[in-house]
Amino acid sequence: MLDINIYKKLSHFDLHVQLKAQQERIVLFGPSGSGKTTVLNCIAGILHPDEGHIRLKEQTFFDSNDKRKKPTPIQKRKIGYLFQDYALFPHMTVEQNIAYGMKDPAIVKELLDVVGIKHLLKTYPSNISGGEKQRVALVRALATKPNALLLDEPFSALDDQTRCECQDELLRIHNMWRIPMIIVTHHLGEARKLGQRILKINDGTLIQE
Repeated sequence: MLDINIYKKLSHFDLHVQLKAQQERIVLFGPSGSGKTTVLNCIAGILHPDEGHIRLKEQTFFDSNDKRKKPTPIQKRKIGYLFQDYALFPHMTVEQNIAYGMKDPAIVKELLDVVGIKHLLKTYPSNISGGEKQRVALVRALATKPNALLLDEPFSALDDQTRCECQDELLRIHNMWRIPMIIVTHHLGEARKLGQRILKINDGTLIQE
């Protein structure tokens, strides 16, 4: 289970989010600048809250009440993160991007079959489409065998058809993996399709489920 109860003072508002996620897809839905990405960054370890705790399974990543324990480094959190711009390494081939941090080649082979990008392995990111980059980034995030997956506006740059195809692939992968997924979007149709729970956030506060 992913267990979050965090407070962080931001420039325009105070972020205070409390949620628990089992093996489910949770959508954080709200306007730009409402604190959605900050929540993901705190879970991943890119940012640290001012107060509260973040736990995943038996591991505590952050606990402001335990002054002896430093926040768990990003690389030790076992969390996959799919960034909005995909953050692929341009000097590496698709195969090399996926291999970065890979834990189990057998899992990667299975994922390549699911998303259909095996033919792109020797290609560089500059020579593939937006939808293909999204699929590569998704496989790379899952190749680390994460205990949770974070997705920040993962389909915002795609055309409608490609967006729909990538959404379907994400649903198939979740049915295979059964790990907590936190998906950030401001697209209502996408939220309804992907979210088993939709949490509306505004100015750093969850205001509606």
